[in-house]
Amino acid sequence: MSYLVKPAAVHHIAALPAIERAAAAMFSPDDLPPHMLDEQTSLARFTESQRDDRLWVAVDASDQPVGFLLADVVDDTLHITEMDVHPDHARRGLGATMLRHVLLVAEHHGNHSVTLTTFAHLEWNAPFYRRHGFVDVSDAECGPELAGVLKAERARGLQQRIAMRRSVRRTERAAR
Repeated sequence: MSYLVKPAAVHHIAALPAIERAAAAMFSPDDLPPHMLDEQTSLARFTESQRDDRLWVAVDASDQPVGFLLADVVDDTLHITEMDVHPDHARRGLGATMLRHVLLVAEHHGNHSVTLTTFAHLEWNAPFYRRHGFVDVSDAECGPELAGVLKAERARGLQQRIAMRRSVRRTERAAR
């Protein structure tokens, strides 16, 4: 099956909560507390992010979303807020493809780096990002907003959370 990563269109948004729920079901209750399993990003939040060019989808040949990457600006850098791939489409390189795409977007827009928070101990989390050039950021190295994101996640019951960062090259065009 072939896939494409592209900016989300309005018609993609309705499919994203189901992808988010299916991806959340892959976590153990030790990692994702049961009260969080039923929480999804609101359609309004997805719509706002799509309108602000901070939402990308991986789509199949019929333009149906099978994954998404939602970003925000945190401490003046592009921050991956959430990246999910539907388990039926996992292990096909979609996460890596979406990640490469957002790194290119960040580079094009002149960002110096991309940040995210993730689980330190799960193979498809921190180790996955390390394989793609992200490095751990200690709590002391976090900017105030990134530190706030970690603090809020931990307060909601998410354990073993870390921040990570990857530098991106600035293109000549972005440097001007």
